[in-house]
Amino acid sequence: MFRFLTLITTLFFCLATSSPCDGQVGGVSIDPKGILQLTPAVPSKTDFSPAPPEVAHRNDSRHLSLKRLEATILEHQRLQRPLPVEIRYLAGLQRIEEVVLLPSENDAILIGPAAGWTRSPGGGLVDPQTQRPLLELDDLAVALRFSIASNQPSSFIGCSIDPTDAGLKRYARYLRKLKGPLDSQRFPSLVKGMQQAMGLQDVRIFGVPDNSRFASKLVIADYFLKRLAMGFDRPPIKGWVSYMDLLSKSGKNAVRRQHRFWFVATHNTLTRSADHRIWHFNGPGLAVRTAATTSKDSDKSKASPVAARMAAHLTDHFPLLAKHIPVFGELENLARLAVAAEIVVNAPIAESQTRWHSRVLVDPQLYLPKTTRVPRHVSSLAVIRKARGRNWIMSISGGVKLQPPPVASGNAATINPRLRIHRRPKDSTKWWWDG
Repeated sequence: MFRFLTLITTLFFCLATSSPCDGQVGGVSIDPKGILQLTPAVPSKTDFSPAPPEVAHRNDSRHLSLKRLEATILEHQRLQRPLPVEIRYLAGLQRIEEVVLLPSENDAILIGPAAGWTRSPGGGLVDPQTQRPLLELDDLAVALRFSIASNQPSSFIGCSIDPTDAGLKRYARYLRKLKGPLDSQRFPSLVKGMQQAMGLQDVRIFGVPDNSRFASKLVIADYFLKRLAMGFDRPPIKGWVSYMDLLSKSGKNAVRRQHRFWFVATHNTLTRSADHRIWHFNGPGLAVRTAATTSKDSDKSKASPVAARMAAHLTDHFPLLAKHIPVFGELENLARLAVAAEIVVNAPIAESQTRWHSRVLVDPQLYLPKTTRVPRHVSSLAVIRKARGRNWIMSISGGVKLQPPPVASGNAATINPRLRIHRRPKDSTKWWWDG
């Protein structure tokens, strides 16, 4: 049975009205109390292990055998050797572009571009040319464990950022007490008052370990989506506008309803071979959607033209945004890893054929992913901007929702008869090779 993969996040708030609030696209830190905070981008002081020369070689079609990868991990464990960095970062693989199932060899192959790496100011390993983040062994293990878990339709991977009931009540009381003209001189104190009234919002994690880097990336990606929509961050992209920019120049009807914006997985360009053994990814695989909130009327829940324009703007600029906000590239990697895991585990193949089954990465006794401090609370964000002398605008933004295609149904993806399995190297023991 196909199981939905859903990444769900909710609810920051903003009061939109006059000049943009400058923000920065840097890293984040999680303090000992679990509160997410934006931090300046500074060079990392952590140890850095460069890629071995053979891995550092740039190649557009690096192949990674899951069967041999697990065998290599077991061999390191047998010899009591720590896993080298090239295994931790999957031979420099930066994106999954193809998944190949080899039933006759009891194997599955991940294929994509790869190169060496450098450490980014935020601390992650990235391609020195493109700044694209690498795939991580730990994230692959988390994705595989989710794919072999119970096939209940309600199961999902995700996070939720929720205002507390007490915060909502305090915020409502604060707004009711506002008196006098809302001139620009009051903006700083109003913003501070709104943020303090709403207070910290709670973070919940679903479907993945709440101390995993996988979970941390989900929360941080949602955090930056909200900052973009609200105009806190201004990526150096020609023609970039925020939702607040659009609202402040729009008609009255555009601001009467609150809207949510969220990432969704798109699979309209995913293709496969007729026998379900080869799967090819195209495009970023992520888009932004929007809908009006707090309305049970389906007609009123339809997004306004201004909100739809913002969603399209975010979607069209996603590849450029990912270059300036590395966690968006991480989110794309997580989405493809999750789909790849579903393909490896659930893609239909002939019953007479064998299928590769993970025995190492899915077993906590054999492989234990590293843990990290994950956000438990996020401060509320407020920004004030004036809308052409009209009433003040209040807007809500946020959310991520990814659903992989119905792999197990046999109907997922468009058939591409030109897909072919690549030749294997002569060295039958190597766990990765260049095509």
